[in-house]
Amino acid sequence: LEETLACAVADLIGGSDSAAMSEGPLITRERHRRHLLLCAASLDRFLDMRLPMDAAAEEIRLAMLELGKVTGRVDVEELLDVIFRDFCIGK
Repeated sequence: LEETLACAVADLIGGSDSAAMSEGPLITRERHRRHLLLCAASLDRFLDMRLPMDAAAEEIRLAMLELGKVTGRVDVEELLDVIFRDFCIGK
């Protein structure tokens, strides 16, 4: 399972030779590539380390958050952070 997941993520971000020859999606936007690399890094930390359960769950959460930034899924807490950080008066 680990190897399959790692290969799938590597193919998505262009990290393997098979990705160039496959008919998979081509990532042309730097923002998407950056988020997918961050997602892959979180998944690598989850897979490579013997983490406590809470730390492992956090790595998966971070990976999902980065992937959501590419797919358009927005976290409510993140949206509220942006609203209060960028649009609140009285700073």
